[in-house]
Amino acid sequence: MIPKRSNFRIRRSPASSGGSFGPSPEPLPSRMPNKSTDRQLPLLVASLKRLLRAKGIGYREIARTLGVSEPTIKRWLAGQGLTLERLEDLCAFVDVSLVELIEFAAQSADARLRQLSVEQEQALSQERNLAFVFTTILRGWSPEELRREQMLDDATLIACLARLDRLGLIELLPGNNVRLRTVRDVEWRRDGPMRAQFAHWIRTGAESMALQPEVPWGSEMVKVSKASLARLDDMIRDWRRNIRLLGEADRHASADPKAWYWVLISTHAVDLLADGDSTG
Repeated sequence: MIPKRSNFRIRRSPASSGGSFGPSPEPLPSRMPNKSTDRQLPLLVASLKRLLRAKGIGYREIARTLGVSEPTIKRWLAGQGLTLERLEDLCAFVDVSLVELIEFAAQSADARLRQLSVEQEQALSQERNLAFVFTTILRGWSPEELRREQMLDDATLIACLARLDRLGLIELLPGNNVRLRTVRDVEWRRDGPMRAQFAHWIRTGAESMALQPEVPWGSEMVKVSKASLARLDDMIRDWRRNIRLLGEADRHASADPKAWYWVLISTHAVDLLADGDSTG
């Protein structure tokens, strides 16, 4: 079965012919890009290939599903003969739309900070309000929304924004507007202060956490290899991105009452016999 294709489409005008889009195009500019670095398709293809590898999807599976040969898939993923329609088909294998692939590729090419310094993480880990303001700005919230929705008083909010500006994480603009100096999907250091602080918040929060019947819940226990554990890390990253997209859509489109939910995604190695009765 061919994966469901993205809803993103460029519509052809009925009056167009020869495969062109819409009305007769304007004359092309005198200078056209003539270097591979001027083209953005290689960046899109490279990002798509990373997503395919993360999900363990190979040429053979794609070719079998789309009913073409493996060499054809290899040519497409080398940027040769790759149409918009086929690019959408390939995006469906990794459950992203073409628009999302473009955003992912833009992040990959972004020169902004992807990983914070130890000192920057240390500052965030020591001030909970500062960490909350920064992570919420990462999710697209404006300072005005933070003040209005979270009822942060002006003094606290301005102090946090000024501190983030001094740390080099945002650029504070007139009117308390901000520009991020980092990508939105910051990669916290695996052995850094923020990861340790998240672990502390998880431990303290879990003590009072109850499985509420009205909220989604689930768990799985599996036995996997180191390679599959690495793939699980990529799957968690994808899942987090989807959760953020859900929250972003709800924030802008839904008028229904909303509440904050803490979504915890974690893995933990267990010894099944350590706490049980072993009858040997």
